[in-house]
Amino acid sequence: MKLCFKSISLLVFLTLVLGLCAPVVQAETADSPEEVVKTFTRKFFMLDEDMADYLSREALYNENDVNRVTMYFRMQEQDAARRGLEMDYLKMRPLLVKTRVVEQDEDTAVIELSAVMIRSINPLYRIVGYVFGLLEEHEFETTVTAVKEDGTWKVGPGGFPLPA
Repeated sequence: MKLCFKSISLLVFLTLVLGLCAPVVQAETADSPEEVVKTFTRKFFMLDEDMADYLSREALYNENDVNRVTMYFRMQEQDAARRGLEMDYLKMRPLLVKTRVVEQDEDTAVIELSAVMIRSINPLYRIVGYVFGLLEEHEFETTVTAVKEDGTWKVGPGGFPLPA
């Protein structure tokens, strides 16, 4: 009988915890223009090819139907090779990404974005860089237009230095 009571108590406790945490998780994954812009920003600066999933068709392809993300990665590889570096050295880890909706309607949103980043060479770089004063913060500020495309928010053209 004691074992049954403990099991039921544990089950009730876990149900309550999951019931309280579920709305928080849903709120974080909600499809909002701000969340899409923040996610795209992280993927853009970390040179993650999945960033293409967050771009609208107009932002992803130029007038010649060339994929701008592919061009961007090719240019980054050339830049790294010209400087004698590997592409991983060009990755920037956003530490602080702030957004503010300037205006929004059903299909578009104008969002001010500011980000503070550091070079993302190695996970220990942040610790060693902090201890020895080697960290250099890079700031990025822009205004981004988010558009609703097929029912989901996407990052529109402009705002980020993607090739034309």
